Amino acid sequence: MNRAAVILAIGAAIAAAGWLLKSDYLVSVATSMAFFALWAQSWNLLCGLTGNISLGHSVFIAVAAYVAVLLLQTFDLSPLLGGIVGIAAAVVLAAIIGAVTLRLRGPYFTLATLSAAAVVLSLILHYADLTGGPNGLAITFADTAPLDLEFTNVRSYFSIAVVLLAVVTLFVDVVKRSKLGFYIAAVKSSEEAAAAAGVPVALVKVALFCISAALTALGGVVYIFFIGFVDPNFVSGLTLSVEIALIAVVGGTGFLIGPIVGAVFYEAIDATANAAFGAAGGWDVMILGFAVVLLVLTEPHGLCALTLRTGRVFRRRVTSAA
Repeated sequence: MNRAAVILAIGAAIAAAGWLLKSDYLVSVATSMAFFALWAQSWNLLCGLTGNISLGHSVFIAVAAYVAVLLLQTFDLSPLLGGIVGIAAAVVLAAIIGAVTLRLRGPYFTLATLSAAAVVLSLILHYADLTGGPNGLAITFADTAPLDLEFTNVRSYFSIAVVLLAVVTLFVDVVKRSKLGFYIAAVKSSEEAAAAAGVPVALVKVALFCISAALTALGGVVYIFFIGFVDPNFVSGLTLSVEIALIAVVGGTGFLIGPIVGAVFYEAIDATANAAFGAAGGWDVMILGFAVVLLVLTEPHGLCALTLRTGRVFRRRVTSAA
């Protein structure tokens, strides 16, 4: 069985398994986990392959979400169509940001993406008559309407999120193995050498940035209808961008399953801490922070690298004992 079939089969099995869970809370946590894994996978496509760290990826979620919701509320346009327009808007924004910022490297690129997200958040808050300002936009529905991405059963959102995650993961794997993937590897190794070999460095970097933005926006459109409102400080704030990057790094940048492993680690600790101590007092953030620091001190390259290293040590010991 080829890799594509395996990825899609696992995704379909997990999506079906969600309907067996009786707890709506656990399904909601698992749904959030799938969305964060999808965003981290999209981030990993850009930053894991190029080495540039973006702290502005939440802006693509914000743009796609606001466009889809505003088109629904103003023109009664289905989110299936409004989402496409929102994703296109996110790609256009990514092309503009990418054309300006991708010439930068290291911390300069990171600060540029952070600044871009701050500008978009300021615009959202400024045009309060259109966007709702700091209050955001609420999505009200009382019945299931699949064409409007409205479901009264949270398991429907879980199934959609898992399937989207599987499709995005498969797409990332295809990109990594494609001609574009080889171009990206060459650019990451040395931009000067890649350009000398005939690789269109600027075009490759902007194209990858746009693809990453499109995948991020895709998850953002569905996620907003899952939670039922658009909060500007969440969808376009620094916190979400940092969480996306952190999940990918914790799981292991460059690994195909790294973002998924990181999302499970992140959300499991967060949900467990909230269940044990409650959200008040910041215990969830404190415990999560200690867990991340401990992991980074143990293995800076993430959980996937730690698993591989542990496996190698175990095999050596078994071989020596034999």
